[in-house]
Amino acid sequence: MVRTLHDEQTPTSTVNLQIHRFTQKRRCHDLPSSYAINLYIKIISLLQHTSRMYTLRHLLPITALTLNSAWIHHVDALVVTRNDTNLLPSRSPLTGDFAAVVKDNMDFWNIPGMAIAVIDSHDVFAEGYGFSALPDKKVTPETLFYAGSTTKAQTAACLSALVQNGSYPALAEGWSTTISSILKDDFVLQDQWATDHLTLDDAVSHRTGLPRHDRSLMREKDGLPLSTADIVRNMRNLPYIHEPRAEFHYCNYMYITLSHVIETVTKKSLKQVMKELIWDPLGMNSTYFGLEEAKQGPQDLATGYVWVNETGKHNETAYMPVTDLSGAAAVISNVRDYAKWIQALVNDTQVFSDDMLHDIRKPRMLSDPYPGKGNDVLLYGLGWYRSVTNGHVFYRHDGVMIGFRAQVYWFPNDKFGFVIFANSDEAAIANAAISWKLIADKFSIPVEELVDIPAGRSRGPSAEQKFEDAANKHFPNHTHADPSFSLAEMEGTYSDAGYGTLTLRSDQSKPDAKVLVAERPDMTWDYGLTFRHVSGDSWIAGEAWLDYMADAGQFHPVEFVRGDDGKPAALKMKVMLRNEFEGNVTFAKTG
Repeated sequence: MVRTLHDEQTPTSTVNLQIHRFTQKRRCHDLPSSYAINLYIKIISLLQHTSRMYTLRHLLPITALTLNSAWIHHVDALVVTRNDTNLLPSRSPLTGDFAAVVKDNMDFWNIPGMAIAVIDSHDVFAEGYGFSALPDKKVTPETLFYAGSTTKAQTAACLSALVQNGSYPALAEGWSTTISSILKDDFVLQDQWATDHLTLDDAVSHRTGLPRHDRSLMREKDGLPLSTADIVRNMRNLPYIHEPRAEFHYCNYMYITLSHVIETVTKKSLKQVMKELIWDPLGMNSTYFGLEEAKQGPQDLATGYVWVNETGKHNETAYMPVTDLSGAAAVISNVRDYAKWIQALVNDTQVFSDDMLHDIRKPRMLSDPYPGKGNDVLLYGLGWYRSVTNGHVFYRHDGVMIGFRAQVYWFPNDKFGFVIFANSDEAAIANAAISWKLIADKFSIPVEELVDIPAGRSRGPSAEQKFEDAANKHFPNHTHADPSFSLAEMEGTYSDAGYGTLTLRSDQSKPDAKVLVAERPDMTWDYGLTFRHVSGDSWIAGEAWLDYMADAGQFHPVEFVRGDDGKPAALKMKVMLRNEFEGNVTFAKTG
């Protein structure tokens, strides 16, 4: 039951006295701003400590006061306008049965810690769950996490601001500006038409035709760190297999390319541009660009983990530097800061122009043409997927880093959104389940009407079963013929211009098995490949994080090639991303 201030309840007497003093002392707009704000906060505090919820419909003089963004940042108060009729913060959605859902998902998926912030118009609710570092350092709303690919939306928003600004000659054609006109010889693909004609709009909406090629991304080469320009220049070495502008192909390389564009046009670092255009105006003082900057801040940085089924324990993951990913995934933040970013998007604040907000919300590419249960087709725009569920338009994006998962949703017409950060490699399904619980609660719709709920939970097949499935898929009806080469002959160094160098060695833990391993600690995502024999010179390379190579999540078919001397001369890998083919890569044996 919602009650007004005229209801006879003992706890309201003090509240009424404060209101009387506030309204009778002087008209609200005559009060010094600091005095008015302090009284307003006191009244809100008193109302929050009464036994029931109340509305402030009788406090219209107070609604004449509008708190600007600076005051909001410093006092963490609500924005109040003349049109507000219900000024009390909503009941927190993070309590009761919702908290039980979070705990249940964290327990089942072995997630050490999680932080959640919910934005409901001008209200923000934030909570930490579990541990930022095992065994006992607790997560708080201030705990830092990797934001992963949710960074893309901020990169795209910055570029939108530059396009809308109109003062950069290099961007005179707006989103139709060709990338090569800005980056010149830095931007070269294996398709000349694509090199000459791809635009900023193509890159931002993942319709360039270039596959992801994530496992070619390197932090360093020959012991030297790579710049953003170096990484962009590597695209000329990568298979280009799709028609441009024909289909959606998610590509981190293209957001790194856009980072290079922003830095070239502004002659500033992307970090500086983000601070000037987004972080500083919104008071996002706990948001950082890359690991080293985050480690220097006063906030706790969560530790990432992977769960090891064999031991029933967590493995701690190494921190990713992520500055090499730049505008694709370099942001590290906490849910309180990210809530400010989402709040600015749902509330149409003066920080972003109307043209920029329109740009951000504009869908540009069809991502998934098949509607799901309760959901429309999936579109993509400026770093956001867009869809509709039960008549409610929403934007979302996730983030995947080693040992970390992020999920962000916002509903512009409902002024609602939320941020979920977790320090676990296993958190993707939990994040999705928690997301739909929040959405269902917000709109009073059963979760079952919004999304298909599995009848039971499954952790998936075993590592051995996944290998067998991959072998049968890529080499159907294979025999068990012995390889042409000994393991000793296949050991050594193999190189490709785009994917770098692999050093194969026998797996000493399995001396009797036909297994080779290659560890790649110099790559953006530290990963390893475990080569297992299938038949003859056909192998399967299972890909996994270095922190837990026993359980591969991706499989690439491989053929070893005989040279004129009868020895292995190369290995040909069919690079896969889940079920999507990304190109054939030949690693020549160099040592």
